[in-house]
Amino acid sequence: MKYALEIAQRTGATITVLYVVYPNEGVDNNMYDAFFIDDYVQQRLNGMKQWIKKFESPHLKEVKIDLKCIIGFPIGSICQTAIDLNTTLIVMGTVGATGLRGMLLGSTTGGVVSSSKVPVFVVPPKATFRNFARFAFATDFKLKVSNTTLKIMRELLNVQHTGLNIVCVLDEFTVRPSAQEERKLSEKLDKIQHEFHYLHNKNVEEAIHNFLESTECNGLVAVAHKHSWLRQIFVQSTTKNLAQQTTVPMLILRDAE
Repeated sequence: MKYALEIAQRTGATITVLYVVYPNEGVDNNMYDAFFIDDYVQQRLNGMKQWIKKFESPHLKEVKIDLKCIIGFPIGSICQTAIDLNTTLIVMGTVGATGLRGMLLGSTTGGVVSSSKVPVFVVPPKATFRNFARFAFATDFKLKVSNTTLKIMRELLNVQHTGLNIVCVLDEFTVRPSAQEERKLSEKLDKIQHEFHYLHNKNVEEAIHNFLESTECNGLVAVAHKHSWLRQIFVQSTTKNLAQQTTVPMLILRDAE
């Protein structure tokens, strides 16, 4: 919520705080209690108002905040609500840190990362917003994100007045991308300040996390590529693994349709 407030205040955006009520939450599974679901939803909305007041932020009164409480299952409800509201960014927290190799994503956040067509900004516990920060951009040079998504990334980076360390992980047999490929990527990034870094490691996630620690980067950007259903079944997603292990905020972009 603190990150969402900082982003919204600097970009003029509105925040919609979403709470999803499971279909059987707050009722005893009989027809009589089911009639009181509206009252239960109102209780949740009242609770959300009190929760928001806990955030000590100078931006709390400057940002328009809408509250929304719906009945459904979290992952599908979050993704669909983002589409219905024409949302530009989903901001979600992680469930807890257990070190560099800790599994930080809960099932809901992990599911949204995998399913959402909207960029997702994942904020781990104890992450601190910094006005001047550096983000790492993990890429394989197969950048197919839309202009709208790139615009969101530029705005988010501008919020923290940051540039990009573009990180490409190669194994010992992989040829380094050509100067032409670098130039194409630079053109897509437009005015975003950036520099290229090449790492040699067969373990992509390990290489990127080591880079984050050694350079003290305060954020990570990655693209969730679209794969065939067969590849989705048999190959783990590097982006999802990075999100599960990250100890810094991570912006996850989507491939263009």
